Amino acid sequence: MDQHSRPKGYSNPILPGWNPDPSCVFVPEWGNTFFCVTSSFMIFPGLPLYSSKDLVNWKLGCNIVNRCGQVPELGLHDAQDNGIFAPTIRYHDKRFYVIVEYVTIEDGEASFGLVFSSSDPFDPDSWSDPVVFRQPQSILDPDIFWDDDGRVLVQAASFRQEIVQFEIDLDTGAIGPGRTLWKGTGGIAPEGPHLYKKDGWYYLLIAEGGTDLPHCVTIARSRSPSGPFEGFADNPILTNRNTSEYFQTIGHADLFQDGDGNWWGVALATRSGPEYVNYPLGRETVLFPVSWTENDWPRPEPVRGRMNSPFLPERNLGVLGSGQFVDEGDDLDFAVGSSLPLHFVHWRFPPENSITISLPGHPNTLRLISSQQSLDGKFKDGQGLTFVGRRQTSTLFNFSIELQSPLILSEKEEVGVAVFLTELQHACISVTWMRSEDDVLRPYLRIRQTGPCSDDDDLIPLPASPSGRIKLRIGAEIALEYIFSATLLDEDGRDRECCMSKTVPTSTTSGGAGQWGGSLLGVYTTTNGGLDKSEVHVSRWRYENLGQMISSTEVTRPSRNE
Repeated sequence: MDQHSRPKGYSNPILPGWNPDPSCVFVPEWGNTFFCVTSSFMIFPGLPLYSSKDLVNWKLGCNIVNRCGQVPELGLHDAQDNGIFAPTIRYHDKRFYVIVEYVTIEDGEASFGLVFSSSDPFDPDSWSDPVVFRQPQSILDPDIFWDDDGRVLVQAASFRQEIVQFEIDLDTGAIGPGRTLWKGTGGIAPEGPHLYKKDGWYYLLIAEGGTDLPHCVTIARSRSPSGPFEGFADNPILTNRNTSEYFQTIGHADLFQDGDGNWWGVALATRSGPEYVNYPLGRETVLFPVSWTENDWPRPEPVRGRMNSPFLPERNLGVLGSGQFVDEGDDLDFAVGSSLPLHFVHWRFPPENSITISLPGHPNTLRLISSQQSLDGKFKDGQGLTFVGRRQTSTLFNFSIELQSPLILSEKEEVGVAVFLTELQHACISVTWMRSEDDVLRPYLRIRQTGPCSDDDDLIPLPASPSGRIKLRIGAEIALEYIFSATLLDEDGRDRECCMSKTVPTSTTSGGAGQWGGSLLGVYTTTNGGLDKSEVHVSRWRYENLGQMISSTEVTRPSRNE
């Protein structure tokens, strides 16, 4: 297809994998570019900022939270569902602003708001340390809006089951008194507000029903930004609840215009079907066209896997950004002088200097130093987990790494690969050193599940390998299960013998304690609480996108012609 041809169709999700609570803005001054940011919760770097020129091909442009000092609280809390919730991105007076809430459920601790800003969205150093604001009562999902009179208004969800509003000073974080805007249409958890002005009306878009199957989008309007707001008679304007659609839990939407004045929306969704059991990619970002009625109410198109619009912008891959397109795979050999890719993440902050590329004597490897903390937790303030991963961004995939010899660890120490949702829900295959029945310290291969679908560990002695190299792999050939395997390699790096394999249901990393996010795929090493730390060297990191389920029966294959 020619780069400047105008397509009519596209497929959802546009931001696959862990990308919930999307907020987008179109900025003509930055080369007619769309920008979108999503929630990151407990992973670091956080607040991924994506960019696109055609609404279909999205590239990771920058991570807004890219320095530990910006949000040090990420390294201090052991809950699985704390962190950076529900951003809103807006562009005002040649500057980008992202407002979020840092949410904590720790006893005696209060959540607080953060406003990041930048004059260059693609420069990580340009993103500021946040202006912090604190409210008398905790809020969720803050939105920011500049009114015509210069006031800066924040709309947010209150735990009193209503949408509130207050003014904010963006220099100091000082806020004014709060006022109630709207309580929604009666659904639980009115949240995710966004305020817009169009043709003399102020529109308040919110989510209701909770972020599970009853999730929906509703809207109200007023002639004043502070209300009173009148709900639309045909609410909800967007939902897939009580349907058999593959895309479910649709809500937490944001609306924006393109350069031709056409309206679009984004929302979160899960590819679970109404069964809501297997959705390991978590809450993802979907795109839909929006039209307006004669009475000036928005009418979003229903969310499906295949979408059509005659107003889709011309195909254009010439977008800025240091990262890769969101549906690309990995083919990494950790070359000397290289750095971790922009889309790689950690669970909280990793231990200092625990992850290094190509040390002298170990070219083309990733060196990991084991942490005392394990995948299962045992977290202490600031200690950190040696884990580096990437989002699972395709339903069907192959992910693998190679472990280099010599691989000599301390007792109970392990190194492996994992599909990780939280410390309470994950599955892994690892090499671990344990004592045998005759009290000899030996290496074993182990496959282990943690969570509601847990099974007994699979454990076998590690077979001898002439090359000393082992490939650990996680894959998905169907949507309902992962395949974990270990393969011995020959001297030339070819597969020699598969010595262990097991399937694990993808429901292991669906919902539960990790209901906000999605599955990560990565490598880790831990002493499991022991004091003796070892170094391991990993090479040949591969992630291949094999296909994306866009309905219960249809798979799309990757096909970008550069």
